[in-house]
Amino acid sequence: MTTTIAPNECSLPEGNYRYQEPLFNNVTGAAITLISVIVHLKWSSVCIVFDNDTEHEAMLLYQGLSDVGIFADVHSLQHMTSEMIDSLMDGKSSVFDETSLNCTILCRLESCLRYLEKPFDYGRKNMVRSSLLHKSKWLLGIFHDCDLSEMETNSSSDLDNVAVIQYPTSLLNKYQQNELNLEDSVRKVFKHMSVLNNSNPETLTEAAIEGLYDMDSDDLKDCAWLPIKTLMWHKTKRGLSTIGYIQLTGRLLFSKDIFPNEHFGFNNRKFIVSLLPWKPFIVHDIKTNNYTGFSIDLLQELAHELNFTYEITSPPDGQWGTETPNGSWTGLDVDIVAAPLTIQTDRERVIDFTYPYFYEPSVILMKKPDPNLTKWRTLIDPFSTTVLLCIFISLPISSLFLLFFEKYNPYYRKVEDRSKVTGLHHFSDSFWYMYGALLTQGGAHMADSSSGRTLLSFWWIFCIIMMATYSGNLIAFLTVTKEKLPFTDLSGLVAQDKYQWGIQGGAIFEQIFKTSEIPEYKKIWSGVVEYNKSDTRVLSYIGDEHIGKVLEGNYAFIVDKTFFDMTMIDNCELAMTLAEVLQLQYAMALPNNSPFTKIFTDEIISIHESGLLQIWRLRHWPKPGNCKESILKESNAITLIDVQSAFYLIGIGIFVASCSLCMEFCKHKYCKWREKIGKGKEKPQMIRHVSTTPKLDVHVSY
Repeated sequence: MTTTIAPNECSLPEGNYRYQEPLFNNVTGAAITLISVIVHLKWSSVCIVFDNDTEHEAMLLYQGLSDVGIFADVHSLQHMTSEMIDSLMDGKSSVFDETSLNCTILCRLESCLRYLEKPFDYGRKNMVRSSLLHKSKWLLGIFHDCDLSEMETNSSSDLDNVAVIQYPTSLLNKYQQNELNLEDSVRKVFKHMSVLNNSNPETLTEAAIEGLYDMDSDDLKDCAWLPIKTLMWHKTKRGLSTIGYIQLTGRLLFSKDIFPNEHFGFNNRKFIVSLLPWKPFIVHDIKTNNYTGFSIDLLQELAHELNFTYEITSPPDGQWGTETPNGSWTGLDVDIVAAPLTIQTDRERVIDFTYPYFYEPSVILMKKPDPNLTKWRTLIDPFSTTVLLCIFISLPISSLFLLFFEKYNPYYRKVEDRSKVTGLHHFSDSFWYMYGALLTQGGAHMADSSSGRTLLSFWWIFCIIMMATYSGNLIAFLTVTKEKLPFTDLSGLVAQDKYQWGIQGGAIFEQIFKTSEIPEYKKIWSGVVEYNKSDTRVLSYIGDEHIGKVLEGNYAFIVDKTFFDMTMIDNCELAMTLAEVLQLQYAMALPNNSPFTKIFTDEIISIHESGLLQIWRLRHWPKPGNCKESILKESNAITLIDVQSAFYLIGIGIFVASCSLCMEFCKHKYCKWREKIGKGKEKPQMIRHVSTTPKLDVHVSY
């Protein structure tokens, strides 16, 4: 039951209350009490709603608020429909400030209960209207003699900020005959505050407050106190709690905030939250139907700090949100989108994004090339082609310089017949010596001159460095597989014709590549459209279908890097390009022009500054570079295929040596043939010489 203090009882209510002087003296009625509360709340504008029985009080309230500098807009309950509220919220009235509403209602209890059911049917497609449940403040002047318990179970309990002053009709009738003209009272107030306005540039409302509270109360007729109650949560339900008292003369006592619920966030309101599984942000356990992940941790923290509950659902089309040819959008139509939704300009036209909570690069995912196909190059892989080429060029050039220093050095002038002696002054000997040094072996000859030794000493330093580097890299290449990808970026992808490519359908990649004017992006989208004719998996919104196609080979999947990190846990056959394709920003999304965007943004920034995002990332992300196969594997022995290039080298050596042997045989045969030809030309001359000599018969006697 509503408790009122008898008019002839001037004692104050029990409790620790703050006292406030009356706003108007000698002016009675509900309008005076409401003006006092409104001025105390420092509202700059108010919407006044009344029924047929309270029109007189509403007009007095309107006139009084106007005189103290508070804008008021007056409407009857019959005209204040949902459509009227929508039109006011479209900017046709200044009582709405950023979709917030300060409303005062004067009516009978039955009329008030019926009215509060009208404009607040919770339509999620009209987020602005539904936000009034949270952002509006309602000061109700209820004319009723009995208790107000019916308000606790009525739809008005859905409103967060409701304060009620009950006016017993019997009490109001007693004061009706003593009511004075409100305009005269306000004029008296301004006469008292005229000096104040000339010396202090305060606003009209602030000046009015001081002037009104300075008035004397000699004409005070009595001191009946009316309780001010507000809807607050108790243990089991929301109920009315007394937070202050007020007299019909405007004197105000209050112990708490008139609207304490505004400090309790969303007051346990339920939001519909939509999401799609996407590891590690959203992980769905089908058996238990539980959701975990990075974004779920963020959602739970927001629900705790902002005091709301939520119900999780998924979009029936399984899409993240893309624009269709007819201008509509697929995807999510709810209160909050907690999925890792990428911020994008086109999406900004239909939804509101909060502060981004995650920054993500995108990469090109493909199957690792078969390492056995390049194992034949193991011996030349430690050095790049440029290094090998420089080494092979340095060998003959250095051999020529050594030959020059040794052959034309004056140090060897005293050596006789030096050209007939083997040594570094011959190109073959200098070349093989330099080649032996390159293999850290050297040769049989050594330079005696200072210039030759200087050159050889620096050549040896060069050889030691090259061989040490080669040996270390060779060990690394034998133990770690070298992955040389066929392309490293989008330009390389579109330039080749061996690999097809695809993107996740219904996600941000489809929207970007479809609408972009960048030539490479256009080629990517043209390829996706072409490949989709023969295989619809290239535009599937299911990531696992793309992975299956990647593992089949010759297919590249453009996706965010986190997806690759999570997939690598179960499959070590995948590789990604180091070059980033796009920089993505993930954020939560709310309906377009949502009044809650700033509330969620401020809280996400606070969570970011607290370091919780980094803690959650360490919890859900795998360690860099780890996959189950590589962790479980033991060290593998070097197999024949790993060192096959060494055996190829032996074969090449045997072949070159055989060719060299053949050349030596040919040279030897050629020399013998030349020698034989030479002897054949000399023999006929000797025969002719002998034949022309006369024979002599010589007899020797003893």
